Amino acid sequence: MVGLFQLLVGLPQALAAPPGLLGLLLALSAAGNLIVVRFPGEVLFTMQGPVALAGVWLAGWPVALPVNLVSGAILAATQRASTWRGVLYFGNATTGMHVADGVFRALAAGPLALAASPADVAALLVAGTTFGLVTGAVVSVGKFLDTGDRTHLKPARWAQLGLVSLVLYVPLSFLMVTALRVGSGGSLLAISVWVLASLAVKGLAETREANRRLQVALKSLEELAVTDPLTGLYNRRRFDEALAWECQRAARSRSPVSLLLADVRGLKRTNDRLGHQAGDAVLRAVADAVRRTVRATDLGFRIGGDEFAVLLPDTDSGGAALVAQAVVQEVERTRVWWEGNELLARVTLGTATCPDDGTTPGQVTLAADLAMYRARAAGRSVGQASGPLALPASGL
Repeated sequence: MVGLFQLLVGLPQALAAPPGLLGLLLALSAAGNLIVVRFPGEVLFTMQGPVALAGVWLAGWPVALPVNLVSGAILAATQRASTWRGVLYFGNATTGMHVADGVFRALAAGPLALAASPADVAALLVAGTTFGLVTGAVVSVGKFLDTGDRTHLKPARWAQLGLVSLVLYVPLSFLMVTALRVGSGGSLLAISVWVLASLAVKGLAETREANRRLQVALKSLEELAVTDPLTGLYNRRRFDEALAWECQRAARSRSPVSLLLADVRGLKRTNDRLGHQAGDAVLRAVADAVRRTVRATDLGFRIGGDEFAVLLPDTDSGGAALVAQAVVQEVERTRVWWEGNELLARVTLGTATCPDDGTTPGQVTLAADLAMYRARAAGRSVGQASGPLALPASGL
């Protein structure tokens, strides 16, 4: 509605602008809408902005009306947006440019001259900042209404959009105005300045986006390399790396780290009776039980066919015993159904603590492994290398 009101008020003045200037602005604006820079939050900046602002600094805000009308139509067509998106874009951009023009003319001594004074440049920067804040606020509110994400309503978000608009649009619009005021060759110079700057911005944005996607892809590959595909826990490779690092950290900080080793009982019998898919369902259920039990700072692993491990940083043997018992109870509460058969998941655990039961990864792993076998031989679910649930070595 605001945009429509401005269209009715300002269109006669816009049509009275020099035809050559208006034609150049329309042509560059149409091309500029094909150069799109994407920012976080799916906010789009197009390189028609400097063109429209250059027209505003030269001939007043009504010149932006036909430029923004063309831009709204092109954006709706090329960005697969609805007609209302184009209408909203027109109203938003025109309002921002109208306000910016008013601020500039209130602060500047007169029209932007070829040799602009420091006061005129300051007025241009203030006006450009105002444009960025007005349009940034409208875009942020619109994104919030679209997504319900209140992050878009934070003042820091508006300030970020305003700063991007100021840096991206205002200097280039000033250079275009300067070139257009030079004389007959100014139009060609203005086009050259705009093209080079637009290509530079587009290249910078695409390089940034390519680097972001590369980082995401590398992170995904790294996760795949250290993740067990069946359970989603970390795999043996990651276990070896993490245990070595935690043992080193424990030695430096003198803060204990405990290791839990778990063996799923009866898995071979399940595989032989119902098939490996049934056994896989049991393994996934055990992994889920481990995830539900341990802290966010703990690390869970599947290190073998029916073997699991959990690393507990900053946890002594007493704390490891509590966690081990909690894991056993959570696994026993788990029910797995497979083709009408109820499968019971059961585990035997052994725990060891660094540095009490060993100072190297091999020593700690062996101590936890022996504790697990002693617990199984004694008919218990949990055994410790040392601590409240420790069993004598003769129990092996």
